[in-house]
Amino acid sequence: MFERLRKYPEALALEQQIRAAGLLPEGANDPSRIFQNQLAQPLICLYQAMAWAVIVAELPEIELFAGYSLGELSAYACAGMLKTDDLLHLATLRGKVMSAAAKQAQVMLAVLGLNAQQLELIARDSGAFPAIRNGARHLIFGMPLDRLDPFREAVLAAGATRVVQLPVTIAAHTPLLAQAAADFREELEKVQVYPAVAPVLSGISTKRVYDREGMLDALSGQIQQTIDWQGCQEAALACGCRVFLELGPGNSLVRMLHEEYPEVEARSLSEFHDLKAAAHWASSKTF
Repeated sequence: MFERLRKYPEALALEQQIRAAGLLPEGANDPSRIFQNQLAQPLICLYQAMAWAVIVAELPEIELFAGYSLGELSAYACAGMLKTDDLLHLATLRGKVMSAAAKQAQVMLAVLGLNAQQLELIARDSGAFPAIRNGARHLIFGMPLDRLDPFREAVLAAGATRVVQLPVTIAAHTPLLAQAAADFREELEKVQVYPAVAPVLSGISTKRVYDREGMLDALSGQIQQTIDWQGCQEAALACGCRVFLELGPGNSLVRMLHEEYPEVEARSLSEFHDLKAAAHWASSKTF
């Protein structure tokens, strides 16, 4: 992930600054540990901050920022509301409190082919909680591990076309992480917040956030509340956005956007050999 960024002076300088300040958690250089929650989260945020440093000066004016799950934290940094050192501190803390709050084994399951109304009763009876709404018939649920089989069997019996167990061990965006949300909010309130260059869409309300209180509510709330990613896409389109650039890593958000709205211009940085070419592409599509 990082090697392709280090050829850009802006990204390399930021990484060196962060490492010199000792802002990465212990174990971040150990390949055997980087998938641990308290390490993976700050590393992903550092990647996004480095990518943003490369392209920001080349981009046209930004109308909105949005981020999926952890990406919402990076979105506030890209919007200028958080400094990079606070971003990494908060990402590390977020990983720690989420892991600590998962007292029992947990799991998340994507369900395709059924709508929210059809799934509501099944989830309630099975002990599952809605975590993310990606589309009208693409929802993700979190639950204790011992509720996985009953829930999976029930949704398949109800007509789900596909179920996919996600490679995670924490049921994020569900009430199972209420304590993590409270602990994160307590630390978040200590962080300096700066004026936004453009609003960030709240993942739980899909409202535009400009200020400190809105950010506190959004970032702490999304740990224990359902993320409405479909609503975020709809809100962006309602605001007139038609050109979307995903920082990544990967291109899953672009794929979801194209599935629902094939007419929009949407690409991921991962599609470009040269990151600055991605910024030039975005500039060429705006008018």
